[in-house]
Amino acid sequence: MEELVEDVLPCDADFDEKVAVYLFHRDVIRYTYIPPRLIKHIYRCKKYRMGDNIFEGKAPVAPFQNSNFDSSILAHLIQQRYVYGMPVERIMKYLNEMGIDIPKATVHGLIEKSADLLDRLTPHLKDAILADPYIHFDETYHTVLDGDKGSRKGYFWSALSHQNNLIQFIYENGSRAKKVFTNYLSGDYKGVVQTDGYSSYKVLEGWNYPKAMRLGCIQHCKRKFIEIQEQPKAQNIIDLYNQFYIIRKKKPKEKWKEESLKVYTDLEQKLRTIDRDPEILPNHILNKATAYCLNELESIYNIIISTDYDLDNNRIERPMRYISISRRNSLFCGSNAGAARTAKLYSLAISCRLNNVNTFSYFKDVIQHLAEHQTMTNEQMRDLLPDKWAE
Repeated sequence: MEELVEDVLPCDADFDEKVAVYLFHRDVIRYTYIPPRLIKHIYRCKKYRMGDNIFEGKAPVAPFQNSNFDSSILAHLIQQRYVYGMPVERIMKYLNEMGIDIPKATVHGLIEKSADLLDRLTPHLKDAILADPYIHFDETYHTVLDGDKGSRKGYFWSALSHQNNLIQFIYENGSRAKKVFTNYLSGDYKGVVQTDGYSSYKVLEGWNYPKAMRLGCIQHCKRKFIEIQEQPKAQNIIDLYNQFYIIRKKKPKEKWKEESLKVYTDLEQKLRTIDRDPEILPNHILNKATAYCLNELESIYNIIISTDYDLDNNRIERPMRYISISRRNSLFCGSNAGAARTAKLYSLAISCRLNNVNTFSYFKDVIQHLAEHQTMTNEQMRDLLPDKWAE
């Protein structure tokens, strides 16, 4: 934010600054909004002859060949679409008020070309996330148009680096199959992975991932009983899950494992009592909630091992809300290819937000940098990711 200090002198008719003795001042703050503006920058590239030689001025490199739009316009489109959730039609109206009409097809084309250019960062983003010994995973859906078949749910998976706050969205034709997860996270991964209880993540508990440990999500378990809170035994289970948070917040770190293990033991006992109750039918909602939590007991126990582990998977669920906003505002992705581009652009945009990086400044600089440098080392590409990028 720009700061402007303006001295305000008394306006009384009898006041004379040359004679008056300064005492002190008080600051009155007024925030002023200056609307953004577009500039039509004309580079008049002049050509000269000197003897047998011809010299011509060169305009700055544009991100795309034969395009009139520089990286600032592209950064604006990406920021409005993928950070603030504005549909393309609304972005066009906003630009129209600023004095420029860009056809819808052109806007989509610019976003598509930007995604293709930024795709050079995709493998480096994946490598940076997988280098972290603590990763979070989650998945959500977005409506995707499917040609003559109408629309369907297309699933976006996401992986979040706990240490670097880098997130990557993965879209493989909208599939929610386990292979999407296993294709991303290979069996030689060494570290902890925090997830909810979705069955595909259970592969982490088998022989295919001998060096990995899965952490569960206490919030997901608790939510199963919040949804059936009217049941007589539900509140007691909810209170036990809440105890983990109370201990983490109020007890010293060295007491965490001892105190939380007591709660865990009590929780397991009560869940098994419900599970063995002959009066509760297998299809009863209380039994279904209990079955989910019993299946998650081992992954909840893994959380108790260290105070370094989150009690839940909220760290990745919060960024997933950007997909929910898009689902509400834009209604659908136009195709599988469009959904894949959406995943790539969300990955960088939300990684910026998680690292407190200005998204407009980031995309403006990185798009221009990639356009000007066709070949870069792995280290140089790594430095363009949001956690290391600097203006």
